[in-house]
Amino acid sequence: MANQSGQIDAIIIGAGHNGLVAAGYLARAGKKVVVLEQRDRVGGACTLEEPFPGFTMSPCAYVVSLLRPEIIRDLELHRYGFDAYIKDPQMFVPYPDGNYLFFRFLTGLQKFLTLFCWRNLPQ
Repeated sequence: MANQSGQIDAIIIGAGHNGLVAAGYLARAGKKVVVLEQRDRVGGACTLEEPFPGFTMSPCAYVVSLLRPEIIRDLELHRYGFDAYIKDPQMFVPYPDGNYLFFRFLTGLQKFLTLFCWRNLPQ
């Protein structure tokens, strides 16, 4: 039942993706929710940053893979423009000197395991 008295049922501190999910579930349950955020934008790890002039990126875009499908379904996030897709390459790391690193999951993981596997360490 929705709150008819005008009182607040829950205050969520932080409008990151976790706070927004909690607020979404509480609001769906009929609670009156207030979400407070210190930054000038909401979304936490799911925001865009500009670490270099003209280069916009999501600093923690990988976390979307951790967002459980039932949350996406329950909160009907697709109705609000949510869409996730796998990028290839999955990681791009630019360096100030103009060099860069591309990382593809399978080939990168295979190289990592080959180079850093415990059995390859000196005894």
